[in-house]
Amino acid sequence: MENNAHKETKEKRLKRFQDNPPYEIVATLLNSIANFFNNEIALTTQGNNYQSSLLLLGVHSVALTVSEGLFNKKGSEGYKLFLEKFVDGDTADTKFSTIAKQIHDWRNVLAHQWIGSIGHSTGYDYQMSSGWEVRDDVTFINPRIYLEYYLKAFRTNGKIWDWETMLTESEQEETKTRLIEKYLLR
Repeated sequence: MENNAHKETKEKRLKRFQDNPPYEIVATLLNSIANFFNNEIALTTQGNNYQSSLLLLGVHSVALTVSEGLFNKKGSEGYKLFLEKFVDGDTADTKFSTIAKQIHDWRNVLAHQWIGSIGHSTGYDYQMSSGWEVRDDVTFINPRIYLEYYLKAFRTNGKIWDWETMLTESEQEETKTRLIEKYLLR
């Protein structure tokens, strides 16, 4: 993937974010995720060489970026909120927010320590027809269905694009300020 960041200088991008309404910076963030990062996440369930850990790490990264940026919610709380607002389906087995804490904790093991006891109660099953289910004290996630619902949020008319209806004008301005501060950190 070519890095197109050089086409717009840091200074010009910052000015664009500062001089425009909150929509500008949020749309830039969400479009960038949709057009670049999600292409890589989508590959994690292709073929027979599944990349389940990378899928969870990638989706979680987006979830925390969006929930902290838009709603000022971090960690497990932010992850659950992201799932509730953008990913959850209509059936119990596609309401991934129900098992948000377990997925969040498992992701933390994957990202920060690799081996943890939660691994004994978390599993993947690409063949089951449900998004997730509990069998003998083990929560099985179908990563393919989880990914499908996540990517659906970013499609045309996906839930993520309704973010403005979820925030007051004041909250949108706070979002803009928060995202600009994060942009300037690195």
